[in-house]
Amino acid sequence: MMTLLAPHSLMLLFVIFFCEVAAQHSWIDWMRRRHVSQVQKAYGTHIDEKIKAKVPAAGGVVFLLIGSGLLLTHMIRGDRAGVIFWSYPILSAMVGLCDDMLKFKNSSSEGLRSLQKFALQATTTGLWFILLALDGKVPALFWGFSIGGWIWPLALFFAVGIQNSVNVTDGLDGLAAGASVVTFVVLASLSPEPYLGSLTGLAVALGFLWHNCHPAQVFMGDAGAHFLAGLMASCAFMGAGGVLVLIPAGTGFGIEMLSVVIQLIAIHGWGRRVFRMSPLHHHFQLLGWPEDRIVVRFLLVHTLCSLLCAAAAQSVAFFFMP
Repeated sequence: MMTLLAPHSLMLLFVIFFCEVAAQHSWIDWMRRRHVSQVQKAYGTHIDEKIKAKVPAAGGVVFLLIGSGLLLTHMIRGDRAGVIFWSYPILSAMVGLCDDMLKFKNSSSEGLRSLQKFALQATTTGLWFILLALDGKVPALFWGFSIGGWIWPLALFFAVGIQNSVNVTDGLDGLAAGASVVTFVVLASLSPEPYLGSLTGLAVALGFLWHNCHPAQVFMGDAGAHFLAGLMASCAFMGAGGVLVLIPAGTGFGIEMLSVVIQLIAIHGWGRRVFRMSPLHHHFQLLGWPEDRIVVRFLLVHTLCSLLCAAAAQSVAFFFMP
């Protein structure tokens, strides 16, 4: 954590933050001039629908540009590890971008079908795993503890899972971006080696939050959610933290995804709903909670749960890991 507070780290944080703020501002103007905005879901809560329908979307394209610039920098420097690291956020973002482009093309809130998206997520993740394996890198289970080749199926589950978890969390102004800020701070603490990755994620999320806080001026879209999730996975898998570090770091995202799974099981298994609507933040919207209250309370719960899980993980590692 102290590495993030070093002068050169803080300088990089501010540079990326201001680049994100400035580039996002230009993207918003560009999208507004072309009257491009996000089509609202027909089965959504319909709360503030007319206002949100006018907000530019796909702000995650700016994330993709920043990540591509960093990838190119590592390629020019001949830094193979850096190239592999940034490949996954970009591959993940491309999946999300395909979804966003289909929505814009069809003027619909529906892009890729669930199975199509899962297939693309699994395929791009598998390709990235091949890059890792060819470079002799096998993700640890947790803090240096290795289970060898058995890690790959588990890593696939977590990599695809975090993508979908961040994606479903991106439903209220500032929710996914704010939660990502917390996650990257926790990742920097538990998996500090690729600290520039955590630092970049923190700066990008903070810069986007500048424009995405309530009332939002832009939405990140699937491209943005997938990029942030891919970056979280890169930080975990290529760092000492290992695959399971995504549990304490992404507690809030996991709660949102779990609410979707519970709702689907309840509907298809028993023909009834557990929540008024999933993911969980929509349930509270339909209970009448204001959007900003839901976001603040979610971030508080996400922060406290992440800190609690991180403390528990550190205790386990201290007593049981070599």
